[in-house]
Amino acid sequence: MKLLDTSVVVDIDRGGIDRKVRKLDEQGTHQLSMVTVTELRLGVELQYGQGTEAYEIAMEQLDRVLARFEVCPISRPVATSAAKLIATLRTQGQRLDDLHDIYIGATARTQQLPVVTANVDDFERMDGVQVIDWEQF
Repeated sequence: MKLLDTSVVVDIDRGGIDRKVRKLDEQGTHQLSMVTVTELRLGVELQYGQGTEAYEIAMEQLDRVLARFEVCPISRPVATSAAKLIATLRTQGQRLDDLHDIYIGATARTQQLPVVTANVDDFERMDGVQVIDWEQF
């Protein structure tokens, strides 16, 4: 089981990566952070006008994609792990451009799952987070 970053789910949704999707499917069920669900829904909200046919179609398509995965909530242990990651990165003088990635990394760390991402640099700097490069998957 793996935790998939938002970048991976966007790639899956766009299609054309059948080999990678087959490989994921062969490895079983995978998880998403609730943050990824939020990011994906936000993308639809910003791209389509609510109440339009295009919006409804996009939401239905997103729901079909999301149904393939288990979703991990932002629990107290995830929040604690995120706080520790933030403190460590700040102490090291590293940038904190995107707290979404921190919470996804904290979810991976708490669930003891590797995170699969196209944004390897964003996660490799997080202690205790195993990273799998989606580009090389």
